[in-house]
Order: sequence, then structure tokens, then C-alpha cells
Amino acid sequence: MTKKDSQTNSGYKRTLSNAHIQLIALGGTIGTGLFLGVGDSIHRAGPSVILIYIVVGIFLFLLMRALGELIMSDLNKHTYIDFIEKYLGKNIGFITGYLYWLSWITLGMAETTALGIYFQYWFPGLKPWIPGLITIVLLLIINLISARVFGNLEFSFAIIKIVTIVAFVILIGYLLVTGGKTSFGPVTFANLDDNGGFFARGGKGFLQGFQMVIFSFIGVELIGLTAAEAQNPKVTLRNAINQLPVRIILFYVLAILAILLVIPWSKVSTNSSPFVEALGATGIKNASSIINFVVISAAVSSTNSFLYSAGRLLFSVTFNGKGKWNETFGHLSHRQLPQNGLILSAVLMGLAPLITFLIGDQAFNFISSTSTSMFLIIWCLMTLTHIAYRRRTPESELNDFKMPGFPYLDYLILLFFGLMIILLLILPSYRIPMIAAILIFIILYGITKIWDKEKNEN
Repeated sequence: MTKKDSQTNSGYKRTLSNAHIQLIALGGTIGTGLFLGVGDSIHRAGPSVILIYIVVGIFLFLLMRALGELIMSDLNKHTYIDFIEKYLGKNIGFITGYLYWLSWITLGMAETTALGIYFQYWFPGLKPWIPGLITIVLLLIINLISARVFGNLEFSFAIIKIVTIVAFVILIGYLLVTGGKTSFGPVTFANLDDNGGFFARGGKGFLQGFQMVIFSFIGVELIGLTAAEAQNPKVTLRNAINQLPVRIILFYVLAILAILLVIPWSKVSTNSSPFVEALGATGIKNASSIINFVVISAAVSSTNSFLYSAGRLLFSVTFNGKGKWNETFGHLSHRQLPQNGLILSAVLMGLAPLITFLIGDQAFNFISSTSTSMFLIIWCLMTLTHIAYRRRTPESELNDFKMPGFPYLDYLILLFFGLMIILLLILPSYRIPMIAAILIFIILYGITKIWDKEKNEN
């Protein structure tokens, strides 16, 4: 690999290998939304949560195919925001960039909040903010070393999560076939029909389950942010995106089905990880402690990914900008890393305990709802960007990784995300976070208008 190939135009080094990208892609889909949030989804929707995961998974796969085509059109772009600026305008790019950055911050807050819950399984008297704060400090140090160190860490975390979920599914499958029992009774499909059937919570419950399911998929587009640091992005990104349906089936649908085969849906915990609860019920010695370690590693892994993303997004939206703010965060350190962006992002993520202090046990649900709301807006803008790209690019200049069914599937994606935004505005539990996300978008839009006016006057 030549020096030119090993470093992008932005100054990033291409240090992430094929193995790094594949494992980051896998790890990005397995986090607190699955390990902790699934309990809330099951509580709201009942067994029909399985169908929700399939529906959301299909639309996120279509979104990734659209984003994949965008990424392949220019592998030197830093983030999706660069594409949004090019095809929807600089102001929309600015708004989306900062909204996207804030979204990763809130995701990091959600993960650190979850860490406090996980550690209390072993240390009931431990202050919930301590594990998260220590984790952020350690991850910041790691991210300031190099992207390759980040990749190696994610590689290790992803392997732990993947092996655990596969082993969990195989174990429950074995108990199902052999007629095994747990403390909840036989491992059986009959649990899916317990207390009301597959749609036990009715249509309203089914709709209420979408928020946390969507939240659990956030991070799936993280692989796109690695394009500027991937050694062979044309091959690795294409493979990672195309394998997404397999990951959805294995790591979400089968894992949740395994939980429901062990625990009747009405008895699934919402205050701890259902995986810990299900394995603990098998009677295997130290099983619940082992899975608790895994869910902790999953939360650390996700926080690591979100910090990585946030630092690079802040660099991207301030790159080549004027003014002290842009000069501070729009340049790379001598290690070719967005050092200042990483530091500020870590500091803001460290404010999660303040939210927990203010609203108590509902902090995780509030933060996750806010993240979901922001990402629904961002995903709509990303889809519009892909539509603009296809309309402005001659057929002869398109790459061979085309979004199938254009433009109809793009419109279908927009319709789905739009309906989800309306749904969150209707449901009282999610209305405030959704309104907050819309207000943040409006405020950022107002800021761009003020700046444009000042530029014109000068």
C-alpha cells in the first residue's frame, strides 16, 4: 500500500483492516438496546416484539444499502455529513452534523447509564455514575492513541458479544429439543402464547414497542464512519452491509426468541438484562454472572463506538471552517486523530449522571427516547441525500453498489421513518423527547439563518 493509499485527503490514516471493519459492523448492532432495552420492548409489545425487530431490521437494511451507495461514490469523505452538505446544501449539512453529533453524545450517555445498572448486579451499594465515568476516561485515553487501537478493542468486544449470543441461542435450542426446564418451567414455544397470545398487548402495545427496538438498531450505520480509515473500503464495507440481514436474524430475532422460550413474556424483567435473567434461570453455575460481564462489555463497546463517532463528526462539521471554535475542533493531532473533538465529546457524555440525578430511574428510557427521536430525523435526511445523489449523478457515473428499487424503496424508507416520528409524537411516553429533537433541529436551523444574514451584511 502506497503512502497516498494509506492516508486520506483529510489526513486520516487507513489503519482499520477487513477484520476490524467486519467486527465493528457486528459489534455496532449489539449493544444496550438489545441487552437491556429489549426487556422494555417485550413488556410493551409482548411476543410480537419479534415481528417489530424484523420490520425495523428490513428498513435499516434498506437504509444501509442507500448509504452504502453514497459511501462508495467517494471514499475520501469523512462522514455522511459531507454527502449531505454536497447534495442538500451546506446549511442542512451543518444542522444534521451537529444533530448527529448530539445524538452520539446522548447514546454514550445511555450506555454509561446502563453500566451503572449492570454493576449494581454485583455491587448493589455502588453509586450508578461511578462505572460510567471511569469507563469514559479509559476509553478516551484509548481513542487518543490511534484508530487501530480502537479497532483492536472493538474487535475483542465484538467477539465476546457474538460468541455469547451464539452460545446462548444454541443452549436454549438444546434445552428446547431435549425438553429441558428452568426455574420458569419448561423451555417451550408455549411461552409465546402465554397470557394473551402473540399480540398480547394489542395494536397499541405493538406500536409502543417500536421506540426501543429502533434504539437498539442505532449504531448500525457506524461502519460508514470507518470508510476514511479502512484499508480496503470497497470490499469490506460492501460485505459488512450485505451481511446485515444475517446479523439481524441471528443477533436479534433468534436471541429474543430464545429469551421468550425460557421466560413467559409477562415475567421478563424491565429493570435488568433479560439475558442475565434467562441464563440465571437455567441453573448453570455462575451463568448469570458470566452474562452480566458480557452485557457490561457490550455497553463499554458501544460507548467506545459512540465516542469514536462523536469525535469524528465534530471534526467533520468544523473541518476547514473559520473562527476559534472551528479551528479548535477542525484539525487533527500529530497522530492524525480528532483529539479535541474526542475530549469534548467525552466530557459531555460524562454528564449522564446529572440526568440520572434529575429524573431518577427513568433516565435510561428518557435518554434512549431522545436518541431515537434524533436519529429518525437524521435517517430521513440521509435518505433524501441519497435521492438527491441519484438524481444529480449520470447513470454512467454510478458505482456498481446501487440501491435496489430506486426511487421507490427510498420513498418507502421515508414513509416508514415519517410514520415513526408521528407515532412518537402521539404516544405520551415519547412525546417530549421527540418534540425536543424537533426543537433542536429548528434552533440549529435558526442559527444557520443568523450566520447567513451576518455574512451577507459583512
